[in-house]
Amino acid sequence: MISQCPYCSKDLNLTAAQQEKVASALANLQSGTLKLGCPHCRKAIQLQKDGSSSMAGSVAQAGELQQPGQPAYPDISWLASGMYDEKKNIEDIPKVLVLMPDGEGKDAVVKTFEDIGYQVDLAESSIDAIAKMRFVSFAAVVLHSSLDRSLADSPFHAYMHSMSMDTRRYIYYIIVGREFHTLYDLEALSYSANVVINDNEIAHFDIILRKGLRDYDDLFGPYINAIKDYEKN
Repeated sequence: MISQCPYCSKDLNLTAAQQEKVASALANLQSGTLKLGCPHCRKAIQLQKDGSSSMAGSVAQAGELQQPGQPAYPDISWLASGMYDEKKNIEDIPKVLVLMPDGEGKDAVVKTFEDIGYQVDLAESSIDAIAKMRFVSFAAVVLHSSLDRSLADSPFHAYMHSMSMDTRRYIYYIIVGREFHTLYDLEALSYSANVVINDNEIAHFDIILRKGLRDYDDLFGPYINAIKDYEKN
């Protein structure tokens, strides 16, 4: 297990409990690297499955940056600092709002987002979801078309459809339902969604989400990145 930050060379001083949390996260890592925030310099340390630092993928060594337009990497600096319960750290975690009926499909969606570091918020109705959207910045939203009988009857879908682009462009909107053709871009576009998923494929949500996010980055990443640079200037 890594003990020093590869950027500032300071000791991470992980407690036994924190080391167990990191080890558990690494054991469940399916692909890529685990990002651990240094409590000193605050840079993201990329850990390989064996617990070693992946300098080849770091900004300092190889200049690799997060893909443009990709939802922000989860801030897990609490693993090194022991400050998970502090509000300022919790607010850094990307959030997803899920509006789906109870069942295996909902369970698969929740588990997938939790596995990649998202904080999951559930809504029981469109009205409840709209209220949450007004006070919380969500990086992603998942809606099942049957929640209000159909999309045409859904106040929440109407809310998403009418949302200003200044806000909408930063939300990855997923619609699930038996009427859709999974990953069919033209169908998603017609419903103002980023991706649509058929009920029959929801068991493979983890794979679909990763592919959908990658395709989204390829298509819209450069544009969103340019918008962010413009807004900073």
